[in-house]
Amino acid sequence: MMSHRAFEPKTFYDLAVYIKEWLLDTIPKELRQAANRTCISRAYYAVFLSLRENILALPIRDEELRRVIERTEDAHAIVAESIKGIDFKIGNYLLNLRSARNRADYRTDIEVMSDDVTYVLRIATEIFNELTAIAGRLKEPDILSAWSRIQKERERRYRVK
Repeated sequence: MMSHRAFEPKTFYDLAVYIKEWLLDTIPKELRQAANRTCISRAYYAVFLSLRENILALPIRDEELRRVIERTEDAHAIVAESIKGIDFKIGNYLLNLRSARNRADYRTDIEVMSDDVTYVLRIATEIFNELTAIAGRLKEPDILSAWSRIQKERERRYRVK
């Protein structure tokens, strides 16, 4: 059982749904891009943080790995690879969400449409529907294996020839 926390990550998702369903059509046109981008970003972080908390609830004995998951940007890759290792479809959904979030947060040269928000919220909903099942299947070796794959890929990518 998880301890009490000051913030429930799923409320980011709830906020994104609320904005999409209740505010998007009523806010001034000049704010719609910001609202669309906010919905996508919040939906991703709701899913990512929820999955990360499930991973951190595991008895991970490798303290360095625990620190990486808690405090570094590598946590995004570790969470995605860990999930992909036990549920390929959901892992890919998480990668799609992250890609959409990166576009929404960093690509000011592209327009983010309401349909993009709808797609992201549909994927986030599916992940949340599977969250309990996924959490029940996660084990420390899955996390260690994911971290090992990430490190090997980095070594391969940055190997000097």
